[in-house]
Amino acid sequence: MALLKKNRTVKRASRPRMHQRFVQITLSTVLIGVSLIVVSCMGIASIQQANRKSYNTQLQTSMNEYWLEMRNRMSTDREALQILAEFMQGKSSTEFRSFAIDLQDARQENSFLRMGYYTWQGMQSRVRADGTLEENISMESLEPEVQQLIRYALQGKKTASQVYYDLGMEQQLIMYAAPVQSADGQVTGVVAASKDLSAFQKILAQPPISQNKLDVVWVDQSGQIIAASENNPLAPQGTENFLSQSGVEEQAAQSALQQMKNNEAFHFTFHLEGNDQTVYMQPFGMNGWYLGYADTVNSGKSPIYSILITSNVLSGMIILLCLGLLWYVRWAMWGSNKELMKLAYYDRLTGTYNFEKFTQCAEDLLEEDTSYALVTMNIRQFQYINEILGKAQADQVLKKLAAVLSQLMGEKECFCRSSADQFYLFLHTNEEQQVRVRVEQIMERAGGIAQELNVSYPIILYAGAAVVQEDAPPEDQVRLLLHKAEFAQKHAVKKYQNVLAFYDWAMHRKENFQNSIESSMQNALAKQEFQLFLQPKVRLQTGQIEGAEALVRWIRPDETLVYPNEFIPAFEKNGFCARLDLYMVDRTCSQLREWIDAGYEPICISVNQSRLLFYQSDYVDRLCSILQRYGIPNGFIQLEILEGLAIENIEQMNKTLTQLHEKGFRLSLDDFGSGYSSLNVLAGIQVDEVKFDKDFLLESAPDKKERNKLALKNVVKLAKDLQITTVAEGVEVQQDEEFVSSIGCEYGQGFFYSCPIPPEEFASRYLKKAPPADAEAAE
Repeated sequence: MALLKKNRTVKRASRPRMHQRFVQITLSTVLIGVSLIVVSCMGIASIQQANRKSYNTQLQTSMNEYWLEMRNRMSTDREALQILAEFMQGKSSTEFRSFAIDLQDARQENSFLRMGYYTWQGMQSRVRADGTLEENISMESLEPEVQQLIRYALQGKKTASQVYYDLGMEQQLIMYAAPVQSADGQVTGVVAASKDLSAFQKILAQPPISQNKLDVVWVDQSGQIIAASENNPLAPQGTENFLSQSGVEEQAAQSALQQMKNNEAFHFTFHLEGNDQTVYMQPFGMNGWYLGYADTVNSGKSPIYSILITSNVLSGMIILLCLGLLWYVRWAMWGSNKELMKLAYYDRLTGTYNFEKFTQCAEDLLEEDTSYALVTMNIRQFQYINEILGKAQADQVLKKLAAVLSQLMGEKECFCRSSADQFYLFLHTNEEQQVRVRVEQIMERAGGIAQELNVSYPIILYAGAAVVQEDAPPEDQVRLLLHKAEFAQKHAVKKYQNVLAFYDWAMHRKENFQNSIESSMQNALAKQEFQLFLQPKVRLQTGQIEGAEALVRWIRPDETLVYPNEFIPAFEKNGFCARLDLYMVDRTCSQLREWIDAGYEPICISVNQSRLLFYQSDYVDRLCSILQRYGIPNGFIQLEILEGLAIENIEQMNKTLTQLHEKGFRLSLDDFGSGYSSLNVLAGIQVDEVKFDKDFLLESAPDKKERNKLALKNVVKLAKDLQITTVAEGVEVQQDEEFVSSIGCEYGQGFFYSCPIPPEEFASRYLKKAPPADAEAAE
């Protein structure tokens, strides 16, 4: 005890000496740092004048590089348009439909959003970025800037428009135009193309060749901002005209406008954000545009100046470093623990809670109050957002959604991002109506993310919710709510709009039914309760049945029928679909063998194949084994793969398709158009047939139906050019058949011809007996 007191006394005595020593070290560090700063400031003052001249030269060089980059970009676009104008020489406006494909290819090469052909009669035809063709659009319906541009081009001038806002495309655009001349030199029309400002924004955002990055702004003759680099002092958030800022004096603004009107290079000084700023303005040489750059007065960036500034910064850093080292031990452990907590409980991308922290928070909240609901939500087809927009933009969508949730969460509520686009919310209410209002508010705010990020893909949310009802420990309650909400979300009807589904008694019965299906699937397969049904495929030109699709029906011993949409999703999730697919191939081959032995002329039958089965290493060998077992000749089994499978990895898939082709299988791309269809997939995949999704024909809204028909017509033409057989699914009425036949589709399939029927009925209706062997020999 005495020793402990002695130690305490020594520590108390040493504290004043330690404090005095700490003060001495601190003062010495400050004095040395201040001396270094003073010396550096004297050096700065002595060379500032020479440095300014060098810097101005460097600035002008960098400005010229931005100017040249933007002019080259415009020249490239206009040259591409001129080539198209020369290609249209001697052609009439009625030939524009056949020319639309060429315009679409050109649009992709030059990032044009919309291209069109205009005539003296004031009518036009246009092709949009999605390939849609628009015809007979009057000149009066166009934006004034576009009308003026077309009139200039009809006078033989090659020019570009002022930047304008396109109401149809909801963004600012610039349009180029080039006259189309006849053989005798007369202007017969105009080819024009619209382009957004992203290419020019990219030029302004990146450093030039010299790597001297400037904050450049692109303005028109009135000072209106067209585009600017990020965080540009001339173009702060919400500013439309850089001369209208509070720090710009009226006299300076008027002088700038006059010099811009005279197309002169100039610079002027104004007060902005507490500093004097110098603005250098350089004429662009087109449409009265200017490029401008704001630089703090006397802040040249030559190497010498940077060295002197660095010495000041280093001096300050030395002082701070020395002071920081004295206190490092005190907060080092605290900082480490905080970082570990962040890694353990927070999502790295969005900064929100992760799933582990969310469940802890939810359990803690339930300890105090049970009036809660758990909501799970994700973004519709988020994997396609990753594919279309890229991972960086998809990450921005997730961050924006996390920000929306953070703003709308209450004090005793929490949320998290679990993985990919999956979010969980814990709302302080157990009233379904209040939950619906809260979630719909989130969905409405989330819908604005697309516009905020300037992306064309809509942000649609699918959500499932469950409210606290049973008495259970908090940890069990959270687990139960998670299960219910996820089940509601998974089984909600997915639409092209926001969806919120609550877990209720009907969904509980559905869950029990799904569990019953999964518990009996193995026994059902062993007892052959999964039965083969066939739907005929008709050649439209002859009306002859030339094929069929194998469809599965689950008929239980009590003769109750379980439809595919009730068991296929569960089988895809648990992997049983791979066994079922091979079983259906086996049943199909068995039926073909039965027909051949009975003397029928066999037909080609299509069998669906799932993702899990397709990528198994022994997939091709197992298929061949089945065909060999029944002695089925090549060409009578066609395998159908879904469009989504093709999108995942075309190169890997084509390797498997090549093996299947070599073994005599025919291959079909099923449900084309059901997801985010890509023409690159159709062109890049090695299939013999493409089947168009029935939604092309089943759309009821008149405007969408016409657009679907136009899209289908063009895709059919593309498939023919690629020598791919075309099949239209969903033919239900005479008008459907007449339409798909008129656009050149080769086969039709649907209830207009027949619903799926058992093989025995199919044979009696459609199959023909093969001629006797002696009759063939006599012929």
